[in-house]
Amino acid sequence: MEKKRNIIQVYAIIVNVVAVITFIIAITSFISAVIDRSDPLYGGYSQVDLSSFEKYKMDVLKSTTKEDAYIPGDDDIRDMYDAAKADMINKVMHQSFRTMVVSGVVIAIAIILFGSHWWIARKYDKVNAA
Repeated sequence: MEKKRNIIQVYAIIVNVVAVITFIIAITSFISAVIDRSDPLYGGYSQVDLSSFEKYKMDVLKSTTKEDAYIPGDDDIRDMYDAAKADMINKVMHQSFRTMVVSGVVIAIAIILFGSHWWIARKYDKVNAA
């Protein structure tokens, strides 16, 4: 009977360690998503620089060659920039929200597992002390 109690305590401690590690990983992911959400233009991993219209315009003009039949004007480039900027903001906001929800669920599960297995370890510790 004593050996069974020790095995249950070891199991509970292992689950607690795994829950703490999972909590730490999930909380870092959650914090990263919150930071990305606060400034969505810098949160994504895009090859196009959307920090300013001038930089975007230079990228567009560099990508066009002299042989191209159509070189967009400033109004067209501004429309392209606004569309790309809105798309980037929407993508980062969606990705950060999804990460926050998933990380929140993982954090909640880790807390529940930790609490329940901490209670189990303490229960069998009190039984052994008596």
